[in-house]
Amino acid sequence: MTATAEPKTDETKAPTKEDMEKLPMGFTNMLSEIETIRTRDIVSAYKKGAIGKREASTLTLKRAGAKIFGTKTLSRESEASKNAVFMEGGWAKRGKGSGLVRTIELYSFGIKIILRELKLRKVEDKAEKSAARKEIARDLRQGLLELGPTFIKLGQLLSTRIDILTKEYIDELKILQDNVPGFSGDSAVAVIEKELGRPIDKIFDSFDKRPIAAASLGQVHRAVLDGKEVAVKVQRTGLDDLFKNDLQNLKFAAKVFDKLDPKNDGADRDWVAIYEESAKLLYQEIDYRNEAKNAIRFRTQFKGIDWIKVPEVYEDYTSSRVITMEYVPSVKISDVDKIEEMGLDRLKLAERSAISYLEQLSRHGFFHCDPHPGNIGVDAGIPGGRLVYYDFGMMDEITGDLKGGLVDLILGIYEFDPDTKDTTKDVLRAAERMGILDPNADTVPIQRIARYFLNDFANANAGKREWTKDKSKEDAAEERKARRAELGESLLSVGSDVPFKFPPTFTFVFRAFTSLDGIGKGLDSKYDLTKLTVPYLRKLSEMKYGSETKALAVGFAEKTGLNRGDIFNTIKAPKNMAYVAGTLERMERGELKVRVRALEAEQRLQRLELITSNTNAAMVAGLLLNTGIVLSAISGGNPPLFARGLVWAGMAATVKWASGVLKVKQLDKKLSNYNVKK
Repeated sequence: MTATAEPKTDETKAPTKEDMEKLPMGFTNMLSEIETIRTRDIVSAYKKGAIGKREASTLTLKRAGAKIFGTKTLSRESEASKNAVFMEGGWAKRGKGSGLVRTIELYSFGIKIILRELKLRKVEDKAEKSAARKEIARDLRQGLLELGPTFIKLGQLLSTRIDILTKEYIDELKILQDNVPGFSGDSAVAVIEKELGRPIDKIFDSFDKRPIAAASLGQVHRAVLDGKEVAVKVQRTGLDDLFKNDLQNLKFAAKVFDKLDPKNDGADRDWVAIYEESAKLLYQEIDYRNEAKNAIRFRTQFKGIDWIKVPEVYEDYTSSRVITMEYVPSVKISDVDKIEEMGLDRLKLAERSAISYLEQLSRHGFFHCDPHPGNIGVDAGIPGGRLVYYDFGMMDEITGDLKGGLVDLILGIYEFDPDTKDTTKDVLRAAERMGILDPNADTVPIQRIARYFLNDFANANAGKREWTKDKSKEDAAEERKARRAELGESLLSVGSDVPFKFPPTFTFVFRAFTSLDGIGKGLDSKYDLTKLTVPYLRKLSEMKYGSETKALAVGFAEKTGLNRGDIFNTIKAPKNMAYVAGTLERMERGELKVRVRALEAEQRLQRLELITSNTNAAMVAGLLLNTGIVLSAISGGNPPLFARGLVWAGMAATVKWASGVLKVKQLDKKLSNYNVKK
């Protein structure tokens, strides 16, 4: 940057056709709508049920704004800034408002969307159903925008789940990835000048006030710094208050989940710990100095890998609310049509997205928590396509035993061979090392389940059986039924013991894999993360043993028995036999007791306890209701408070009885699924 450089300014003029085509968030359609639509048309459409209350209100406000400001002379920046002011004003109001009101708003919005979707089940015409679903999807997107950054992030995550949501929802939620309405360029300049302590023309050679992308926490502007093109991200205002309000709701929800989670899958989830980890990362994300450090570290760990690009950070032009980085244009990884036009390899990009994440987890332990399509782009930097990572505010790290245990766990799965190398115990030891498996748990049923799935994976990987994903729905259902029949007792035992506890960090690992799975399936309909990881696991072997030669030597020794462990066991065989003989003698003398677990008896006792509890609740309910009704009848007039109290207590006991009956039915269904006798 030279001292004589003048910042470029953009004069406001009537938008051209090209400008209109570039408008984000459907502004083109919106402006043309406002020019032609009349208020009475909006009211008529609402009365007929063609549009919902939310859209009717929004169109009316926009129509009023159009009359005041005039749509034909609106520039892109002024229209975007009015939308952003309206949205951020709502965020600020919610941030300073009542937590109870906020809670009611969240739950009422969610219930309304779900009920509207459920109503569509009665609609048989596909075109009519699709049109109605598009309307619901628009309201969902608009509602998430109004609810604020926390829920915009939820929408971003859901936008990758093409296997869960329909196309109508995906198309709308994709807009949230990087097209949240931005705020005015003048506001961005004011933030930059305040944070960096200098006028904008003393910082950059030029600065474009129009944002090139806007997200939940900030927006990005192009600029020129010392002759180099850079991207400047500027944070929104008022995020702190909104986060405090939302986090109060989330903490309450976490406590409720802790109480209500049945943990039938054997995992003891600590929802409060998950909330605390989420809150920590959320506050780290709004400190751009922290993001700068993350980006530098992430760039360093992928240095030398030509198919991953991480923009360079300019630390001297970064503060808590402003971050300046190298400008690296790219196409969103979910934009399949553009990727095809560029001649990039979709299958290779899907594979590279999976491998890059495995590198982050197992080799470095420092990983991106938010890899949605708005944060991962692709360019033609190398043949086949290069991944470009953005937004390093939400990063996390696994270290020590967690990282080492993860590598051992993955290798144990990969190295399992039903004939020559049973790594089941190694896998469970790795899980203990990671803190996932309770060391005091009953490992017999866990080993049985683990061995079954390891054997299944090894056979599928060797081509001896078809992957479940590749089977028809009917065949896959039959396979699951047969699996439950074979492992029923063990699965029930694990479900009741709850021996697993996942570290809070793994919440973000699972979330990231969920996003990557959605991205991969968008690029390749046959995408299977499990298959893609197999070649990478060989690299893990090299990392663990130091070299490919040593890894092969260890593998050969394991299969032939020419290794230290097997030789040592052979030498110890006489001593082991003496120990076994001594143990049997102690059992004969009655000095040792053998604990036998009768799972069927446990389940029958559980069922009997539920039935007994239900019987007691029914008796108490009958007694209270009868007594209350009799006292009310003999009072002759207004029932006394005591009688009314008995009736209400009887109704509460009735609810408890009904809940108990439901639990018995659920238990019976569960036992039936696992072929366990009642």
